[in-house]
Amino acid sequence: MRDYCEVLGVTRDASSEEIKKAYRRLAHRYHPDKNPGDAKGEERFKEASRAYEVLGDAQRRKKYDRVGRSGFESASSEWPGGFTRNMSDLFSDIFADLFAGRRERARERGRDRTQTLSIDFRTAVFGGEQTLSVVRNTRCDNCSGTGAQPGSLPQICHACGGSGDIRVQQGLLSVSKRCTFCRGRGKVITRPCADCGGTGVHSRPAQLKVRIPPGASDDTVLRFAGEGEPGANSGTPGDLRVLLRVQPHPIFRRQGDDVACEVPITLADAVLGGQVEVPTLDGRVRMKVPAGTQTGRVFRLRGKGTPRASAAGRGDQHVTVTVELPVEIDEHERALVEQLRKLDDRRHYPRRAEFWDLVGGDGDS
Repeated sequence: MRDYCEVLGVTRDASSEEIKKAYRRLAHRYHPDKNPGDAKGEERFKEASRAYEVLGDAQRRKKYDRVGRSGFESASSEWPGGFTRNMSDLFSDIFADLFAGRRERARERGRDRTQTLSIDFRTAVFGGEQTLSVVRNTRCDNCSGTGAQPGSLPQICHACGGSGDIRVQQGLLSVSKRCTFCRGRGKVITRPCADCGGTGVHSRPAQLKVRIPPGASDDTVLRFAGEGEPGANSGTPGDLRVLLRVQPHPIFRRQGDDVACEVPITLADAVLGGQVEVPTLDGRVRMKVPAGTQTGRVFRLRGKGTPRASAAGRGDQHVTVTVELPVEIDEHERALVEQLRKLDDRRHYPRRAEFWDLVGGDGDS
């Protein structure tokens, strides 16, 4: 264990100004942000800082002259805050070319978080409420959010003077960097809280009630203020953004504020026309189909779509009909179809006639 005078390279009777100059020289040389990745250099910087904390204070220097270095190894974290403030003032002075000056570390807003919530089709259309499992950050009661074990306090970072940033001279340019010694916090916790591990917060599972607005669609984002990551230095927490994912419906499809579906109808309904049953979001309704309806024809049911998010009322429902032909017919039914075939005429099938006219022929040969 080296003598503090030896660490700073001064004699036992060195003046306070000589001690200050010696520390200034070593701090400039071994500062972690001037020597990134140099573990030995960082250790030398810490050792020099500890030495100056003792020799740079008149009362501690007297005690050091009596008991030596061993009397300070276990008590450094318990020293009063006055000398720590003196150290930060010293850093503001001796690092004029590295630091922008001492300032209070600004409060920083926490980062936003994003979670995905899967909802069913009807909830997206008509709205509703669902419960989402989230992680909620609360202040640690044991340390009152400081991150330090009760009975101790976070110490102002000696490397940045409490600002959380340093300025490194690179040629003619002065570049601001986050202090690696305190990781930008401006303070160093020497005795972390046993409950929160020094973070100052507890992360606990919680249930969040999410109100789904009517007419919500896939990729709709709902924002919940204050449910995001905690802010640094007692800053406000970020927000939680809930991204909605709408589960597909077996029948309906969304088309903006409208919905669409396909409905199979019988050959008789298509040929003769009549009332056919159609499903809607509000239940089954009867829809009129005119005689001679072809597969693929689209009908509109007004006001049967989804609630409009930006206006009053609802969208429409588009119904595409498909003519389903009979299968597994018996002999009697087959005989009826044979009679129908004998009655076939070009005027019964205008699309077929037009097709063969384009090809060149009647299609019967």
